[in-house]
Amino acid sequence: MANLNKKYKKAIEMKYDGESYETIAKFLKVAVATVKDWFWKGGILYDHYQEYSDLLNETKTEVAKETISKNLDIAAQMIVGLMGSDKDEIKFKAAKEILDRELGKPKETIQHEGNVGLDFSYEHILKKARQQKQKTDSG
Repeated sequence: MANLNKKYKKAIEMKYDGESYETIAKFLKVAVATVKDWFWKGGILYDHYQEYSDLLNETKTEVAKETISKNLDIAAQMIVGLMGSDKDEIKFKAAKEILDRELGKPKETIQHEGNVGLDFSYEHILKKARQQKQKTDSG
C-alpha cells in the first residue's frame, strides 16, 4: 500500500472499516461507479485491499489469541464458580462445560426405543444427586 496515493489509501481504509461505496465516493469526491471499479476484481485497488484486509485480520487474530490466552485462568475460575450457583440449571451447564472441555463432547448419541424408564434430563440427574447426598448426610 506504500506506493498508493492518499486517496486510494483512504478508500481502502474506509472500505475495511465497513463504509459503503457511496460514503467513500462522497468523502473522496468521486463517482460511486469509480469507487466500485477500484474494488471489483481486476480493479486498481482489488489486490491492495486484499493484502490490507489480510494483514489487519491477521493482526486482530493475534491480538485476540493473546487476550484469550491471558484470561484463560479467569474464564476457568468463572465456570468453576458457576457450579456454586443457586440455580441447578446453571450448575449443570457449568459442570457439563468443564467435562466437555476436559474429556471432549460425547461422540455418540444413544437412541432409546420405547420407554425404558430412563430420564437423563438435568433435573432428574440433580434430583438423584440430592437424594444420594441426603442419604449420605443422614446415614
